[in-house]
Amino acid sequence: MAVFTFPDLPISRCSYVIVFNTSMGTSEVSGHEYITENAGERWVVSYLFNVLTMQEGLALRGHLNKLRGPVNKTKLRDPVYQHQGNWSGSPVVDGTGQYGLYVDVRGFTPNTLVAYATDRFMLGTKLHELTDDVISDATGRARLYVANEIADLTSDGQIIITEPSLLLTTSRWTDPKQIQQLSGNRRLYRNVKLDFIESLHD
Repeated sequence: MAVFTFPDLPISRCSYVIVFNTSMGTSEVSGHEYITENAGERWVVSYLFNVLTMQEGLALRGHLNKLRGPVNKTKLRDPVYQHQGNWSGSPVVDGTGQYGLYVDVRGFTPNTLVAYATDRFMLGTKLHELTDDVISDATGRARLYVANEIADLTSDGQIIITEPSLLLTTSRWTDPKQIQQLSGNRRLYRNVKLDFIESLHD
């Protein structure tokens, strides 16, 4: 298994969201709701390319060939994402062995609204999205509540990556038949859609 970086191509539209591993059933007799919540929420990404030149289309087809369907992985970014907050300071993890739906952090500018709900950051190799605004205390500490679970135990001083250009998900291609959209050596390739899902295991 290999990991590749997605080529720099003109993405026309992008869907880049967390999908939760939950379900609901309803009793036909009582109407009672049964909720099942499991770990394993993932980023699901779709790219649409309205128009690709021949050179761009062949570069994309070459990348997809290397993925061999879902066998290998690709690193994907959200081309339109930017932070709302300023993430001021030099945030790092405050304490070892943390996991779950929040992480304690130190190193922010004190007493500052540093990030907003839906802002994103990387912890290790995983991309996370905030569920709440983040306000640092007088010592520059804060708790980051996230939508997708922190599954790998943290280490004290672990760097929080906030630069938008570095926020990537490692994903698998979910529909290898989509390569048919890039058949032949055309002058232009139109309306090429690709679908991916985050790989939770390195």
